[in-house]
Amino acid sequence: MNEGPVFVVHRLLDEQIVDREGRRCGRVDDIEMRGSPPRITALLVGKGLYPRRLPGWLGRLARRQIGPEVWGRNALRIPWGEVDELESAVRLKGKAEELGLGVGDDPERWIVRRLPWN
Repeated sequence: MNEGPVFVVHRLLDEQIVDREGRRCGRVDDIEMRGSPPRITALLVGKGLYPRRLPGWLGRLARRQIGPEVWGRNALRIPWGEVDELESAVRLKGKAEELGLGVGDDPERWIVRRLPWN
């Protein structure tokens, strides 16, 4: 992976995540940084993280709708070492299931589940 500078907000937040098989498995909802100077240590993924990005009353309203942040259920941590490439999407080294991302947002599954005869 390229060790050059990454403009975090513009490059990573809300970026599509794709596993090694090319399956879409979510979007980057937040970023964990540590150290001095700060370095990216993990990507944070899950709908439970979104309210923390919203200001004041809007964040509180979203938290009421989504519920509390529960690590392992609606909030997951993907170590930065699992990122393979930054292209048009964030490509991971592993499979979605191995990283706890579940079935992802595969459009065929979404459409097939909603067909009347299923």
